[in-house]
Amino acid sequence: MRPFNEAHDRFRQEVRSFVEREIDPHAAEWENNREIPRDIWKKMGQAGFLGCSYEHRYGGRDLDVTYSVILAEELAKSACSGMVVAFEVHNDMSSTYVALFGSDEQKAKYLVPCIRGDKVCAIAVTEPDAGSDVAAINTVAVRDGGEYVLNGQKTYITNGYYGDIIITAAKTDTRITPPFKGISLFIVEKGMKGFSASKKLEKLGIPASDTAELVYEDCRVPAGNLLGSEGLGFKYIMQCFQRERLISSVMSVAYCEKAIDSTIDFCRNNSVSGAPIISYQANRHALAEMVSETRMAKVFTYDCLLSYMEGSDITGEISMAKYLTGELVKRVTRNCMRLHGRAGYLRGNIVCKTYLDARLNTIAAGTTEIMKEIIANKLGGSERA
Repeated sequence: MRPFNEAHDRFRQEVRSFVEREIDPHAAEWENNREIPRDIWKKMGQAGFLGCSYEHRYGGRDLDVTYSVILAEELAKSACSGMVVAFEVHNDMSSTYVALFGSDEQKAKYLVPCIRGDKVCAIAVTEPDAGSDVAAINTVAVRDGGEYVLNGQKTYITNGYYGDIIITAAKTDTRITPPFKGISLFIVEKGMKGFSASKKLEKLGIPASDTAELVYEDCRVPAGNLLGSEGLGFKYIMQCFQRERLISSVMSVAYCEKAIDSTIDFCRNNSVSGAPIISYQANRHALAEMVSETRMAKVFTYDCLLSYMEGSDITGEISMAKYLTGELVKRVTRNCMRLHGRAGYLRGNIVCKTYLDARLNTIAAGTTEIMKEIIANKLGGSERA
């Protein structure tokens, strides 16, 4: 079932026009500079793309999550994959915590500038010794009067270097059993004493998107910056993971489509031994397989989207979608590179870029192995994050 109507189609065209006008012409420059300029965030905000599913009274558009899916699809097909990663982390993976669990005061102070594009948001959970195992984090937060004092480290944080608002997971109770019940979330602002982005990390792909190591050294955070209630941080993270993994799956499918479209065009317009590349049966069949698998993955991902909108618990299904689409995009881009021959090995080639950029989708928001664990545990009747 196609989850879109005419209003969605008009919105898609708005996004596509924006990408063609404001992103694609600058993609090479942003990737060479390894930085996304601040003015593009403001332009995104002015266009109504930031926080479009958030409440109107805070500057959002009260739109459903299908609009976020359209944004992810169209930005993933842009010439700058770093833009879609930075944007989606801001829009659907971090500011969402303020929108869902923040107080009215927190929303007015932090959500409004995120929607306007005045501030960039990030989510800081992963640590050097705690990746997909959220319950194993070691960052602690100790209450001291009207403040919490945070100590610890975070790593691999998208938007962490240039971000302004960092949703940070820390343990407010280190003795409770099971350990995940001691996790809480805090809104940490750039410039707070004791907080720093200590290192900007260099990556295999998505160079325009910044990734950082963060340090909290006696970082004093006002008690009013606690998100929701103490001890419910793990629950909030698990709740938001469904949306995060849904968007990741959407991006993987869009990457596949971008690579396939480029490859079909290349195979039609380039020849081997006097015949178009696409005229050879092995190549036609390879394309047929990739198109078929991508279409099936897209239908399943859209089915997950519809279930998510109905409020269903799709932990198992969305784990399947993320695992399948993440592995699919690796296989598709690799095969597309093969069909491009030497041209596919050049860094400026769309397929080569997508091959490098999409590799992240089997790692971020939960690795393929963790997705398989969740699926297996669901089959066995046990629960694991």
